[in-house]
Amino acid sequence: MWIEFEVSRADPVANHAKFATSHLFHPQPERDVFVSMVSSHVQRGRRNLAANTIALMRCIGMNAFQTTLFPAIAPVEIKRLNHLDSNALGQENLDIVSEIERAISVSETILATSERRIHFAGELAEVMLNVRRWNKDLQTAEGQKLWGKRTITYFVVDPFGKQFAPSKFCAYVAIPSRDLIRDATGNIADYLAMSVQLYVSLDGVDSRFDGRRAQSHLVKNLGMVTKQLIDAPGLFDLFNQWMYKNSERINIHPNGPVFLMPPTWFF
Repeated sequence: MWIEFEVSRADPVANHAKFATSHLFHPQPERDVFVSMVSSHVQRGRRNLAANTIALMRCIGMNAFQTTLFPAIAPVEIKRLNHLDSNALGQENLDIVSEIERAISVSETILATSERRIHFAGELAEVMLNVRRWNKDLQTAEGQKLWGKRTITYFVVDPFGKQFAPSKFCAYVAIPSRDLIRDATGNIADYLAMSVQLYVSLDGVDSRFDGRRAQSHLVKNLGMVTKQLIDAPGLFDLFNQWMYKNSERINIHPNGPVFLMPPTWFF
């Protein structure tokens, strides 16, 4: 496993490009893994570009992932830590074990089909893309038919698109096989995210594709914050407007909805 750190770099895509270019001349062994860990101090647009560059790396055959470095640490604190010498940094008692576990958890295959490998989402950008994909799919007759009507407790919030989606749908990504990428038609990005069709084919079939694990991953590994409606009054009207459009597809759990918000540094 090759892990590269983007602590506060202005151009986090540069190292991705270097590894990808190297792969063209000296291909990464199939069992090797490239993981980029990006701190909260990297501006959102730049980290999102880096996250989508990971998709490009996968399209040329690399086993590549991106995840967050110390998701619970605010940008200003990352900046302070970055200016400490090695001795002072060693006195900070940083939880290094959790960082190693995160890198492993997003790069391990949870389950595999003939065309895709299912992984936990490594980046908040992937989670937000899944929110938008769920809402896009549910606007189609096929998506509505496949989804039916399901009872949901945990909803991921996309504060930019002002949309919501079930957390289990948002917590996983599907990495297409090389053959699927090669034969892809239309928008290749559609092959790189979760879809309602794929979700329905996996849901209830394999215990590793699990809602509790999904919710735990989003909070523990990606730093998402759990909020009840009472804790987030600003979401009440927004959620009700969204539910008005999706009431035929979603039942809210009797205990009420729980929202998973991106950490404040992602805004």
